[in-house]
Amino acid sequence: MIFSKEYLVNEKDTAKEMRSGDLEVLATPKVVAMVENTAKDYLNNKLSEYETSVGIAIELNHLKPSMVGAVIQVKLLEISQNKNKTYFQFEVYENQCLIAKGTHTRATVITQDFLTNLEKK
Repeated sequence: MIFSKEYLVNEKDTAKEMRSGDLEVLATPKVVAMVENTAKDYLNNKLSEYETSVGIAIELNHLKPSMVGAVIQVKLLEISQNKNKTYFQFEVYENQCLIAKGTHTRATVITQDFLTNLEKK
C-alpha cells in the first residue's frame, strides 16, 4: 500500500533559510523532514496510544530542485517490518516529476520507556 502526503514549499523551507545552501530552493533537510513526517503519520495509525515511532535511518537522493510555492508529494511504501523496525521506500514528486527518492527506517518504541532512558543519560 502506498501512503502519500502533500506539502507546500514556503520561504522557511529553503536551503538559504535553513542554512544548508545559498539558494532559495527546497532544502534537502526539509525533504528529509517531509519524509519522516509522512512515515510517522503512517505509523501513528497502527500504534497504540502508548507507542510512538522514531526515525533511525534515512538514505535520500535529492535529484531536482523545487521553488517556493511548489506542491510536494511524498509517496511512501512499507517494504518490511522486523520486530520493532519498519522499513520504507519513498519517492518525492513535484507534479509528476521525481525530485527525490530513497529509504527510511523507523523504530517503534514505548513512549514512556524512551523518555525515561533519555533522562538517564
